[in-house]
Amino acid sequence: MGGKKKETQPKYKNSLTNNKMLNYQVYVPGTVEKIAICLVLFVAGGVVGLIFYGGLFKNDGYTTMATRISDVFFVIVMGLIAVKFFYPVIIKSRLEKRNKKLRNEFKDMLSSLSASISSGSNVQKAFQDTYKDLLLQYSENDMIVQEVSEILTGVAQNINIETMIKDMGVRSGNDDILCFADVFETCIRKGGDLKSVIRKTYDAIVEKSAIEDEIDTKLTSNKLQHNIMSLMPIFVVAMLKYTNETFSENFATFTGVLVNTVAIGIFIASYKYGQKICDIEV
Repeated sequence: MGGKKKETQPKYKNSLTNNKMLNYQVYVPGTVEKIAICLVLFVAGGVVGLIFYGGLFKNDGYTTMATRISDVFFVIVMGLIAVKFFYPVIIKSRLEKRNKKLRNEFKDMLSSLSASISSGSNVQKAFQDTYKDLLLQYSENDMIVQEVSEILTGVAQNINIETMIKDMGVRSGNDDILCFADVFETCIRKGGDLKSVIRKTYDAIVEKSAIEDEIDTKLTSNKLQHNIMSLMPIFVVAMLKYTNETFSENFATFTGVLVNTVAIGIFIASYKYGQKICDIEV
């Protein structure tokens, strides 16, 4: 029996009002974006393949048909390897960037919601005012505007506002939004200082954002060094290979191919390990 196929999450999920809303726990690029990413990675991998494996099977320094075939083979193989290993890295990076943007937008929503409730508005009126305020900062296509609009749509269909916020929190997968949804539900159903809850959640997100920004600032130079050191072997090999004929000939031997293969494996492993070191969660 074959292995069970890994189930992928959809780009959109049906909300409680049966509208398709963004699933924030996955990043699904559009067709054009996906092709562009894969094409760039394939070309980059192909160039690396030519640098490390190009020029095999030459006869007295002259290119043969076997040389051309091997060049095409390694361009394709290394291009596919680059797509296989680095495509998930790019998708993960874009997912994290989008979720960070959602958190910042949610922070702005809390700020506006807190101000509206402080002025004496009830919860429903406060969300209506918040929606209007957010339209002054964002477009209708921005995530938080769509989410608040969906909350108001749910309320218009007699769905409890705390239930709609909980649905948003589950789809977001964001701990801050989930925590706010739980506390908000408790305040609405059992009574509590909603104004204080919103303000404390806002302050917590602001503090968390400040800590992450400080960490990112301190790690910027390390990440830059990591990227440079990861690319440096490629440039060094390319320079030596295309400026030194003897060095280039050594690359075309069985030992040279074996060493190159091991080096590329180390290069990929060190890059991924370096990313894990620089990936610090707050």
